Amino acid sequence: MKILLVSATVFELMPTLEYLEKHFETKSFSEFTNGIHSIHPFVTGVGSPLMAFGMGKLHDAPTYDLVIHGGLSGAYNHQFNLGDVVEVVKERWADLGVEEQDGGFTDLVEMELMDGNRIPFSEGWILNKQTKYTTGLKQCTGLTVNKVSGTQKTIDAIKNKYAADVESMEGATLFYACRMWDIPFISIRGISNYVQPRDKSSWKIPEAIEKMNEQIIGMIGKL
Repeated sequence: MKILLVSATVFELMPTLEYLEKHFETKSFSEFTNGIHSIHPFVTGVGSPLMAFGMGKLHDAPTYDLVIHGGLSGAYNHQFNLGDVVEVVKERWADLGVEEQDGGFTDLVEMELMDGNRIPFSEGWILNKQTKYTTGLKQCTGLTVNKVSGTQKTIDAIKNKYAADVESMEGATLFYACRMWDIPFISIRGISNYVQPRDKSSWKIPEAIEKMNEQIIGMIGKL
C-alpha cells in the first residue's frame, strides 16, 4: 500500500518519523518501506495556502492508496479532554468570505460565489465519505481558519455561526484536495488546547502529539 503521511510541521509527526526510521527501510528522505507499505512523509507548512500548494503540486497524487493527515487542533467542544485524539470527518472554512458593516460574517456559499452542494461540498461542508479505513476514534466536525481564534468575541461569533468541535489551519484544504483527487484519506487530530482567549500556558502540546502519533503508528501496523 502506498501511503502519504501529511502534516503541516515536522514536530507534529516526529514520533511517527522516528518509528519509521527504526522499523522500516529508509529508501530516501521521503520514503520508508517494509515490503508491505510504502510510506511517504510530506510536510506542507502551516496554513491553508501552503497546504493547498503542497497537495496541488503532487503530480503522483492519484497513485496513493491512502492519505493519513495528522496534526494538532484546538477544541470548541469541552466534552473532549486535552490530549484526546479524534478523527475529523467533516470540514469547512470558517473565515473565507466578507466581514459586514455590522461586524457579521458572510461566507462564500452564502454570497453564492461558491456552490455549497457541488462536489466536494454538501451544504457548504466537505465530508470524508470513505468507509474502507476506520480508526475507532471519536468522530468530529472541524473548522479551518487562517487566524487562530484568540478572543472571546471571535470565538463566540464562530461558534454561533457554525456547529463544530475543533479548529485547525489546514483541515478543510486537505479535505478539498483529497476529495478532488478522489483519494481515500483519514484526518487525525490531537487536542492540544481549548479554543478560548489565548493562553498557551494551559496548552498540552507534548501530550497531544504523543497520543496522536501513537494512534497513527497503531493504524499503520493494522493496515
